[in-house]
Parts: sequence; C-alpha cells; structure tokens
Amino acid sequence: MFMERIISEGIAHLSYIIMGSGEAWVIDPRRDCEIYLEKTHKKGIRITHILETRRNEDYVIGSLELASRTGAKIWHADSQLDYQYGYPVEEGQEWKLSGLKLEAIHTPGHTPGSMSYLLRDTGGAPWMVFCGDTLFSGDVGRVDLLGMAKARELAGMLYDTIFRKLLPLGDGVIVCPAHGAGSVCGSSITDRPWTTIGLERKLNPMLQFQARDAFI
Repeated sequence: MFMERIISEGIAHLSYIIMGSGEAWVIDPRRDCEIYLEKTHKKGIRITHILETRRNEDYVIGSLELASRTGAKIWHADSQLDYQYGYPVEEGQEWKLSGLKLEAIHTPGHTPGSMSYLLRDTGGAPWMVFCGDTLFSGDVGRVDLLGMAKARELAGMLYDTIFRKLLPLGDGVIVCPAHGAGSVCGSSITDRPWTTIGLERKLNPMLQFQARDAFI
C-alpha cells in the first residue's frame, strides 16, 4: 500500500491518494485532477473509488471530472443534500484494499453530514483518519457555514465528534485533514505538516476546552 498527500498551493487544500494492488482510492480530489491520473498510471493501477468528506465551500471539487476519466464510483457526505451525482456514504460503510480496511465515520460539526474515513492496518488497528474539515493541525473546523443561528448547534456536534469519536481512536493515529496552514477553513491552522491524535490532544488550543459548553 502507498499513500500520498497532494497539496494545492494557494488555498492550502489537501487531498489524498491511497494505492494498493491494482486499484486506488482518492479522497477529496481537486478540480485539476491530472496529478491523480499520472500517479496511478505510473504504477499501472486504476482509480476505483472517490470519497468526499463534506460539502465544499472554498473550492470546486474534482470528483465528477476524475470519475468521467476513470469510471470510479463517487461517494459523497452530507447525504441530506440533493446531490445529482454519486452515492451517499453511510456510517460504518467499509472498503477493502490490499488487506487494509477503510471505514466511514459520521463526524458532524463543520457540516451536519461530514464524514471521516478511518484507515485500519492489516491487523485491524486504527492507523490514519482522513477527517476533512473536522480536525486540523492546531485548530478545528469552522461551524458558521449554515449561518450564526446554527453555529452553536454545530459547535456542539463538533465537540461530540472530536471528543467522543476521533480522540478515542488513539494517540498514535495519524490525522489527515483537508486543509493546511493558510486555509480560510480554520483561523489558526499551524504549519505542522503531519500530526497525530496525540499531538492534537496535547497541542491544539481548541482541544484544551474539555467541557462541552466551554468548547462551544
């Protein structure tokens, strides 16, 4: 198995490509998707699944373009919306690749239907979590996309997601967010290029508010 992070300069967007024996998955592809095709072509494998972590507000996602060129299935989050493409992800849904398992986790807060994808190793242990705009290096996702009238409710959802679903995965789990430093999707994202649940538990200022009301 081979995983690579694709960085889109300017908007600090991060997407990921996971390649195994004969096939690959892409998570949150950018619009100019030639890079995913180049990398899989070099290894002689095809992209079979495209997974989105949430509805996107800051860039045009490349799922449809990439699917049209590969025949891959698109799986989208926020299934309450009237999508005109792909298939809605359900919590607990699983995909398998080269002995690894990718598991969908409903992680609302940034949007009501946000999804994270937990990659388990061949022994079943949590290894990496692709968490979209839920948890960043040094920050958490913004909760104002539905307007300030809904912000408190979404902040409560985000607390439950982080403290009851993500942090219990274990300190050694690698956190793979959808944005890095400089993105407007978080006001204080650090320039720490790789992070873990343990590092965020210790260093992320937003995770020091352990009481739910204080966090909100």
